[in-house]
Amino acid sequence: MKYVNLRSRLAHREFVPFALLVIVFLVSMLLSSNFRDLAYLLRTSNRYIELALTSLTMTLIITAGMIDLSVPAVMSCSATITAVLFHAGCPFGLALIAGLLTGVLCGLVNGGLVAYLRLPAMIVTIGTMNLFRGVSQIFIGDKSLGEFPEWFNAVDSITAFRLFGARVSVTLVFFLLMVFGFYLLLHRTRVGRTIFAIGANEQAAIYSGVNTKRVKLGLFLASGTIAAIAGLLTTSRLLLVQYTLALNTEVDIVIMVLLGGADINGGRGSIIGTFIAVVLVIILKTGLIVANITTETQMFVMGLILLISIIIPNISAMMREMKDK
Repeated sequence: MKYVNLRSRLAHREFVPFALLVIVFLVSMLLSSNFRDLAYLLRTSNRYIELALTSLTMTLIITAGMIDLSVPAVMSCSATITAVLFHAGCPFGLALIAGLLTGVLCGLVNGGLVAYLRLPAMIVTIGTMNLFRGVSQIFIGDKSLGEFPEWFNAVDSITAFRLFGARVSVTLVFFLLMVFGFYLLLHRTRVGRTIFAIGANEQAAIYSGVNTKRVKLGLFLASGTIAAIAGLLTTSRLLLVQYTLALNTEVDIVIMVLLGGADINGGRGSIIGTFIAVVLVIILKTGLIVANITTETQMFVMGLILLISIIIPNISAMMREMKDK
């Protein structure tokens, strides 16, 4: 009975990141008393909200058997277009809309190439990652653009409400609402079942009458839109735009999704798992920074945690095979 219980828990993809989260949080508490302070944890989480948002759409895309490595570049491109238009004299409201439409356009390019030309998503988004980042660099070069309207600056510092005296920002509330919405979409709707079906066996989904092209296009449009929102939120938090905005963060986004139990080959994913993994990454990165761990070592630890999260659930399959033999 104990063997069966252990096997079932190991097979549950959300159990592993949750167990790792508990371990990392306890270790972090030993490293610094700040981790016992709710206000500190909520304040620290604000700098990761933008990437956390994009991890939700990435979960859908990976569950469908694809990947979008251009997300950080879309964030940069959307923020750049907004800043350039505003500094050229465009009303800021229209500039914001243009920035969001830029994200939609980027998603349309990715989705069109993947869904209708049937090109590999990884190859396409590696190419567009450089393309979109290049657009940002062409427009602003090595300069920084700032001086945005006062109401737009530091949106993450706006308090939605207080929890046990700790300030909960509007961006954190927005992220939690998005988690709930994406959970319903992936796990409680026909669209979600279609995404799982495409990731598990695209040909079978096609034979079942699923319009896989339209679903894939929709996923990349959603990815581009959320990336644009994330780029604008990052701009608001940093108070400026550079072409290097969100540079090299695509690995962090993918790690959040894979840590949450998604299968890189498609057919399996969990919004709750991704949410747990987001919290895990925030605690882990903050703990490593508090401990004065070098960037290189941080990358090593993140890679090790990812490998552990992938290997442990497979123990269940190995144990099942051994039992069958």
